[in-house]
Amino acid sequence: MKLGNLIWVLAVAGSVAACNSGSPITNERPPVEPGSGGTTGSGGTSGGDGACTTAENAAVYMDLEYTNGGGDTFTGPDAASEIGSDCIFGAPSSTPALEGCGAQAAAVIGCFPNCPADTIQAAADCVADCTQMATIEAAPPGLSDECVACTGDTVACGAAFCTNLCVSDTNSDECIGCRCDNNCIQAFDACSGLPGDGECG
Repeated sequence: MKLGNLIWVLAVAGSVAACNSGSPITNERPPVEPGSGGTTGSGGTSGGDGACTTAENAAVYMDLEYTNGGGDTFTGPDAASEIGSDCIFGAPSSTPALEGCGAQAAAVIGCFPNCPADTIQAAADCVADCTQMATIEAAPPGLSDECVACTGDTVACGAAFCTNLCVSDTNSDECIGCRCDNNCIQAFDACSGLPGDGECG
């Protein structure tokens, strides 16, 4: 999977101040502090305590399965990552089917780099809601509000800083580099507590 690449194209902030180490809307760039989701000495990102590592969310991940529109099947945190990514524009042929946030995503693309905070927030809220509804359908009771908010926050961060570099390919070196430079990936790792892929270090 690429938890770090998780959701990007339009980051949608589920506005959880406790999980967000900086404002995705005001272009503040908080430093990455050791032990707060930054990279470990071995090049990987540390996992641990976080909004997505509770016993309840672990049980959801054990049962979570998602098949995208291309027929690729993902499980666990990888499934949640794919769901979040596909929620940006929708995936009607996926299982579960995702309506998506095309209108909100288009609004962010249209106003970047000077989007009003409410435009980014609307996209963030939509992606977080879509992700949560899909995980509820695929593995009841679904991921917690706090966990899904981490996904929203990383989408909002990417939307605020990296829309131009990520809109065509969220896995491109340029997109990942921008999201690392702006602490989007590190903040998600710290918020969620899930182990990252070490893209930023």
